[in-house]
Amino acid sequence: MDRKDIMTKFLSTTIGTDGLLNATQARLFIDEFVQTAELMPLVTRQIKTERSGTFYSIDMSQPATVAASEGTEYTDETGEVTYDKYAYNVVKRRTQFEMTWEDEAWTIEGAGFKQHIVNMWLQRWGVDTEALGLLGEGPAAIPAPVTAWEKLYAINEGWLPQITVANGCHIIDADGATPTFELFAKAFNNVPNKYLRFAKRNYRWMTSTHVISDYRNYLSSRQTGLGDAIINGRIALSPQGVPFAGANGEEGFAVFPETLGTTEDQGVILLMDPKALVWFVHRDMKLLNRFIQEKDSFRYTGYHYDDFIVTQFPSIVRIDNVGRDTTYE
Repeated sequence: MDRKDIMTKFLSTTIGTDGLLNATQARLFIDEFVQTAELMPLVTRQIKTERSGTFYSIDMSQPATVAASEGTEYTDETGEVTYDKYAYNVVKRRTQFEMTWEDEAWTIEGAGFKQHIVNMWLQRWGVDTEALGLLGEGPAAIPAPVTAWEKLYAINEGWLPQITVANGCHIIDADGATPTFELFAKAFNNVPNKYLRFAKRNYRWMTSTHVISDYRNYLSSRQTGLGDAIINGRIALSPQGVPFAGANGEEGFAVFPETLGTTEDQGVILLMDPKALVWFVHRDMKLLNRFIQEKDSFRYTGYHYDDFIVTQFPSIVRIDNVGRDTTYE
């Protein structure tokens, strides 16, 4: 059963026993809604059969080479492999929508309306997963959620709240300044030496599209030819030789916040390997639908479990309180 078959069956009847997808169906469905997001395709994805557990990140940070003599048999170890241990614990969540019989029968889409709405729901599921993964604060931080966004962010703790000084990350306070060459240079110089070998190959600047636009406007004030090319997007930006991450060849992410700080007009920039962000998703996923006679409506519900973990904290540089350029507002 491919993705089209899954959705066709979902629209008409329950998939499997009590809506539970098998392993292949679950993987196909996860692939599908990951592609509706921007950030999720870049992170490390782990599909698990256990709801909690531990995993390890392996490193060899110390030299493993010593002098050797001819005709000598050595039995000692020269290098030591180190392990960083991380724990995950997936949390159950529900994505649901409902529509009436009239919605399907009386709109211009007709029978295609149901498919259109399900596609929108699938996209919303992917966007919600991305927003929760990046910005989730967890139930301890939002004990009594009221708005739709609060209810989403209260489900679990996302990646950004974990990227702190306490966890070993390197934090720079832009203090409301708009992005400049000097700000990016300062962030790059905070990357520890042990990670520099991989920085220009694996690292990316990760931030909102508007912050990158502000940086383009800043650079456009330089010599005319170069400035025009930059402002028109004909030149890819790579501060310190590190490109900006984005979806489908674009720069920046819509999900990155721009309303942080005391004045609520400040954003955040990350300098890191996106693969250090890990999304654990449990293999058990359910897609359910039913007709509710009392309401003359169709209800579509999806259940799954996931968790969001950050690895290699010391390799990450975070710039906080990045101000927005209001010149063109």
